[in-house]
Amino acid sequence: MEGTSDSTPVVVEEAAKTKTSTVEGTVKSFDLGRRYGFITQDSSSKEVFVHQEAVLGEGSQNLATGDRVSFEVTEGPKGLRAASVRKL
Repeated sequence: MEGTSDSTPVVVEEAAKTKTSTVEGTVKSFDLGRRYGFITQDSSSKEVFVHQEAVLGEGSQNLATGDRVSFEVTEGPKGLRAASVRKL
């Protein structure tokens, strides 16, 4: 064998996009069975995906259409995602 080289693959993980900001919005829809829905931001017309696990507060994990919420906007693998969601 001529020369040896380390052929172990190096996995380079791209840093997760963690751009966050706290905003307010209105729940556009929420499916209790599927445990996810969408929130429309007040500051723009962009919709943000929300999963029930992101909703904070005891007994308030069930969102309903029209609920006012505050949340952090993060960039997920498929687009904008809500985190730290609190009912107002």
